[in-house]
Amino acid sequence: MSSFVERKRTIRRVPGKWVALAAYVLAVFVSRWVTSEDRQPRPELAHAVQVETWKQVPSAGALPVIVVPALPDRGEHAWRRTDLFARAEPGLDEVHVVRWPTAWHRSRESMAADQVAVDLLRAVEAHVGGGRFHVVGEGMGGVVALEVASRHPERVASLTLVSAPGAQEYTLLGNAVANKFVYFFHHLPFLLLDLATPHFGLADRLPFNRGYSEVFFDSDLSGAKAQLRAWNGPALIVHGSSDWITPVDAARYSARLMPQARLLEFAGGHGEETRRAAADPIRGFIADVEAGKAARRAAPVPAAEPYPDLVVSGGARFWILFIIIILCTFVAEDPTCLASGLLAAEGIIGFWWAALACTVGIFIGDMVLYALGRWLGRGALRRAPLKWIVKEHEIDRMAGWFGSPRGMLVIVSSRFIPASRVPTFVTAGILRLGLPRLAMLLFVAALVWTPMLMLLGGTLGPPFMEQFPRYKQYAAWIVLGLFALIWFLTHWIVPALTWRGRREIVMKVRRILQPSGWRSAILFLPLRIGIALLSLRHRSLTAFASANPSFGRIGGFTGDARSLLLRPFQRDSRCCPTLAVSCEDSAEVRMREAVAFSTEYGFPVVCKPEVSENGAGLRIVRDGVALERLMRGAEEDLVLQPLVKGREFEVVWRRSPCCDDGRIMAVVEKRAVTVRGDGEQTLEELIWLDDRAVTRAALYLRCHSRELTRIVPAGETVTLNPTGSYGHGARCVHRPDLLTPELSAAVTAFARRFPGLHFARLDLFSASTEDFRAGRFTCTEVGGCCQASSLIRDGSLRFTRSYAAVWEQLRACVDAGAANLAQKVRPVPLDELMARWSEANGRADHFAVTEN
Repeated sequence: MSSFVERKRTIRRVPGKWVALAAYVLAVFVSRWVTSEDRQPRPELAHAVQVETWKQVPSAGALPVIVVPALPDRGEHAWRRTDLFARAEPGLDEVHVVRWPTAWHRSRESMAADQVAVDLLRAVEAHVGGGRFHVVGEGMGGVVALEVASRHPERVASLTLVSAPGAQEYTLLGNAVANKFVYFFHHLPFLLLDLATPHFGLADRLPFNRGYSEVFFDSDLSGAKAQLRAWNGPALIVHGSSDWITPVDAARYSARLMPQARLLEFAGGHGEETRRAAADPIRGFIADVEAGKAARRAAPVPAAEPYPDLVVSGGARFWILFIIIILCTFVAEDPTCLASGLLAAEGIIGFWWAALACTVGIFIGDMVLYALGRWLGRGALRRAPLKWIVKEHEIDRMAGWFGSPRGMLVIVSSRFIPASRVPTFVTAGILRLGLPRLAMLLFVAALVWTPMLMLLGGTLGPPFMEQFPRYKQYAAWIVLGLFALIWFLTHWIVPALTWRGRREIVMKVRRILQPSGWRSAILFLPLRIGIALLSLRHRSLTAFASANPSFGRIGGFTGDARSLLLRPFQRDSRCCPTLAVSCEDSAEVRMREAVAFSTEYGFPVVCKPEVSENGAGLRIVRDGVALERLMRGAEEDLVLQPLVKGREFEVVWRRSPCCDDGRIMAVVEKRAVTVRGDGEQTLEELIWLDDRAVTRAALYLRCHSRELTRIVPAGETVTLNPTGSYGHGARCVHRPDLLTPELSAAVTAFARRFPGLHFARLDLFSASTEDFRAGRFTCTEVGGCCQASSLIRDGSLRFTRSYAAVWEQLRACVDAGAANLAQKVRPVPLDELMARWSEANGRADHFAVTEN
């Protein structure tokens, strides 16, 4: 076979999603590398504030006008024009327009208004000198203009705000912390677009980009009231009465804070209409300032003087705030309720109106989840994005709950149980529960839950907000901390209020404190790093795979075909009969071979994928109907074996190259985890009650999702792990006491069936421990190089001891591979090894077990 065909077949073994992911990550790195060339030589496009003259008309004595436009910045050329002075006439000496650092955004550390104001003043000094000037700000540009006027009142001759935000209370939710929550979710998509997509600089040239969203995320208007009241110079406030982005109430309140300010309200909204209507009044106002006719405040207002009462939200402002609360519930229900309680406590909106808005938003979200389940059906759970949120085994479990007389109570109670709402409501839709009654119950549940959270936010929020100004520079970290606190409360504190929740906490704590129960990716990471370093010492990344020359395709490493590894031992009566079924054969051929095999050995039959790890994809077939369904629907190569009864053991065996020896390095027993019925408890309750089963309760609930509501009769024993694999829930117990000379001789004789085998992990079945000691067993699987022993999963062993034992085994494997390489054995290609390993670990049904 040609090398090209071999490489093509190797590439095909890599799951498509991994290839796509690798290509995507590579494209992202290339994109960052390409755009970095543009970022370094042109810092003025990276983070600088630019000022350019738009119009210059000679006129003696007139001061320059600095215009800070609104966001978004629409590109390199659009920033040079402004509708505010589209018809500039003599009398205005110079009009200069600021370009926000948002187009071609790169790496600016902060887009906060105070930081931009500092750079703006520096750019103005470089462009027009150090004299006085008029400043005009539109939208968020008004926030920057106010910052400049507050920092250097001696430089600013007049302040003009066009459709600009005023006090914090009239911006979005009216509260700095609540707004930070909203701006966080607003900023996140733009951040991901910039950092995690291969846009090659195109995203930077969009009008709505990362720089645009950072302006809002970094904004802090908590000091705007003090700045407005402290400004004593001439001021003009221009606003549209139908502005739905920044309500006109904000302009009216700003005018109360600055009594000397002129307030002009136009019939327009937020945008070009208001800008054009404001052009003439702004020119007239600046002319009055130049002529000394504009009003000034005689003296500053004492800091101790109370602020004017807020303008009560009404009309469009009220309904805008109402809709914003509803929309925020779609993103984060509980934080929105807490923030709404804080808004109500500050008098920004009525308590019951805020409660109604939260309830309506939550109810709409619940109905959307119900509609998704009802419309898409169960098949949608196998596709993204629902498969990331709702697991199919959870649907089976909750279907049993809904079938009970208390089914509707389960749905209502999910409103008060964290992390259960989405699967519950989607399941209700899949099962097509009665909509009128369900809708009424969900609305009532939301109406009960919402005021409780709002009262909590209204009680704890004001004291927190009193301290917020002292730590506002850490606002982003405070928001993240609040998210972490809410997560801790909902996932640890609230569940602790119920018996089942407390048992879930026991499960979580044990999984954290017991290293033997950690995920394989974490548990074996140090070992994998050690193997890689040890292999590098032998000048070959695949040195360990050379421990078993010509054994399988890659020395029996993870990803080798099961039937290929068992083939050398088929003549031994101790090897389990095995049938390899190829997906390339027709369905009729697969069916004929499978029927003949089941006829000879009988049911049940174990069906395994040729390539998988830790028992993933295993099926136990108990009748011909299920066997036919599996054979006709096969999309991968399969292996059939008769179900072997007895006790299961794992043996790690090694032999030195060029030596006629062989010894067992470890013996591990795979014990079943069982619960005994009492005639009163359901299977789910028995799992949570059992002190041993609770450690892996989530796995057992998944394996038995269809019978969790069954009351187990008294005396009946239920085995929770369907197979002896640790991935299916079996207990792994180190059994050095079973190692006898008879067992060692029998295993060595069996392993010598393949002369090139130097390291192996064998799965053995025996009728009893006495038979196993005597060397009587049946082998169902043989693994080769670097197949780590399961004794590391024995929680009764000291972790350092089990880790050292496994490392000794793996090191022996690498040493054997290095010795074979020294004898000029052909090394295993790295690309083929990685392709087969990725095929085994890239399965969508990882650790899934179906018992037909």
